[in-house]
Amino acid sequence: MRIRGLVKASHKVRDQLTIGIPINEVPQFKQYVMGSIQTTEKICAAAKIKPNQLPLPSRKAYKYLKSVDLKHLPIVQHSTVQSQKRVSIRQIRSQHQQIQQQIAQVAHHSGVDSTSGQHLFQQIRQTIQDIEEGCDRKGATPANLTGQSRQIYCWLKFLLSEDNLPAHITTLQQFHHLVQLTVAQKKSSLSGKIKQPININTLTIELANMSPLYRCQLGKAPGVIKINQGFMGAEDAVLQALIDSIVLGKSPQTTSIFYEYSVSEEFAELLLAMELMVEDLTDTAQGSIHNLDQVFEAVNQTYFKNTMSKPKLSWSRTYSQRKFGHYEPSRDRVVMGLNLDAKRVPRYVVEFVMYHELLHKLHGHRLQNGRWLVHTPEFRVDERKFKQYSQAEQHLRDLARTS
Repeated sequence: MRIRGLVKASHKVRDQLTIGIPINEVPQFKQYVMGSIQTTEKICAAAKIKPNQLPLPSRKAYKYLKSVDLKHLPIVQHSTVQSQKRVSIRQIRSQHQQIQQQIAQVAHHSGVDSTSGQHLFQQIRQTIQDIEEGCDRKGATPANLTGQSRQIYCWLKFLLSEDNLPAHITTLQQFHHLVQLTVAQKKSSLSGKIKQPININTLTIELANMSPLYRCQLGKAPGVIKINQGFMGAEDAVLQALIDSIVLGKSPQTTSIFYEYSVSEEFAELLLAMELMVEDLTDTAQGSIHNLDQVFEAVNQTYFKNTMSKPKLSWSRTYSQRKFGHYEPSRDRVVMGLNLDAKRVPRYVVEFVMYHELLHKLHGHRLQNGRWLVHTPEFRVDERKFKQYSQAEQHLRDLARTS
C-alpha cells in the first residue's frame, strides 16, 4: 500500500531544511512534519499494517520525517528571495537518459579509456556546467534545485568525483556478466524457472540515484533493470542475490543478502557522498549542543598525539538514519550528521564518529577490481582502539533504530 503524497512531503521537508526555516514559519513547519507522520500512522492503522511494512519509497519517506529533530531545526532570521527560490532544470530527464545510454555503450563495447569513454566524461562535465550556469542565471545555486533536478545533478557530480565513473562502469559490466550466466544456466537446467523472458542482447542495465533498491521491466524488449547506485562496488554475492530476485523471483534468502548490504555502512557511504555533492551544510562547526572544533581537538590529542592536520568541519543538514559522518578526501572535509547534535547523544559518541572519519583520512581508500576498499583490516584494528568503542557502537545502533 503506497501512501500518496508521502514521498513528496519528505522532499518538501528536506528542501526546507536545506535552506533553513524562517523563524516566523517554525510553528507551521513543525505542524506539517507532525501532521504528515500522524496521517501516515492513521492510514497504516486503518489498514492494519505497521509503517515499516509500507513499500520502500513510502517507508523511507516516513522514516525520514520521523528522523527530523524538531527541537534543533536550522532556523534563519529572515527569508531571503534566494533562499525561497527553487530551480527546476528543463529537459533534465532526457539529458539524464541520454547519459545513461552513453554509459551503457561504454560499459558493453568500448570501455572507459576509449574515445567513447572520453566523450562520456566530456558530456557529463558539460551537462553539469549547463546546470550550474542555469542556476546562476536565476540567481541561485545547485542547492536550490528541486527534488529530481537535484537528484540528477548530485549523481552526475558523483560520477566525475575521484574514480567513481570507472567503478560505476565496472559494476555494470559485472552485473551484466552475472545476468548472462544466470540466464544461460537456467536455460540449460531442468531445475528453476526464469520468471520473465530476457533477451540478454537487448537488455539495458543502469545504476541510478533513486529510492528503490531496484526496478525492472522485462516483459517487453528491450528489457531494463535499474539498481540503486549504492550497490556500486558490491561483491558478486550481493549482485547475484539481486539478479536471482529479479530473474528467478524473490526468496527470503536472496532478499536478506541484498537488504543487509543496503543497510551497511558502505551503501550509506555512497548515498551520502552523492547527497553532499551540493552544499547542504551549516557554515559553522558550532552546533546547538556539540562543537566540532572542540571534538576534533580532543580526538586529535587523545588518539593522534596532535599530529592530525585539521580538516574542514561541518554539520550536514542531510538527516541519515544510519550514516552519521563522512570524510570527503577531495575537499579534506569531515561532515557530521545533524542527528548527532542532540542532548540524547553523549559527547563520547560524537568523538567516536569523528575518530572514525579521521581514520578514513589517515588510511585513505583504494579501488581494487572496481570496488572501493575503505574498511581494511588495519582500519578496523585502529577503530577498536577507541576507549569506549563498544558503548559508542551500541549507542549508534540504538540511534539508527529509533531515528
